Amino acid sequence: MKNTVEELTRLIEIHEKDFFSISQHEFNAKPLPGKWSKKEILGHLCDSASNNHRRFIIIKHSTSPVKIESYAQNDWVAANQYQEAFSHLDVIHLWKLLNKQIIHVLNSCSSLDFEKRFQKEDQSTETLQWLVDDYIQHMRHHLEQISHKQDQAL
Repeated sequence: MKNTVEELTRLIEIHEKDFFSISQHEFNAKPLPGKWSKKEILGHLCDSASNNHRRFIIIKHSTSPVKIESYAQNDWVAANQYQEAFSHLDVIHLWKLLNKQIIHVLNSCSSLDFEKRFQKEDQSTETLQWLVDDYIQHMRHHLEQISHKQDQAL
């Protein structure tokens, strides 16, 4: 658990600095029509943080496995209008603050909380620790897309 929080903290610190070195033009550029810009990918990570923050709290306070559902990622990015309504700096700050809030929630979890189980949509069950690890792996994947080749965007 401690390693997980340390890794999330490290990812935020490293990538926040990297993001500030990316120009607004590059952050807003779409690699192809219908593909997400770097700003929209980071917006997607904000949506992921928002959804997972809620999931982490629900699981922490559950007494039996709760069902966790997915969300329509493209619809969330479109509804939040990251490309049009926000500066790239606003999206960077939002991503950082949402993840700092997740860190606070994770720091409040006991080792028993991390062992609590939830039910996935396929009816299988996993632990809160698994979900947190999956969240970080998902984040790493998209952070690489933003920090490196533009053509890897969704």
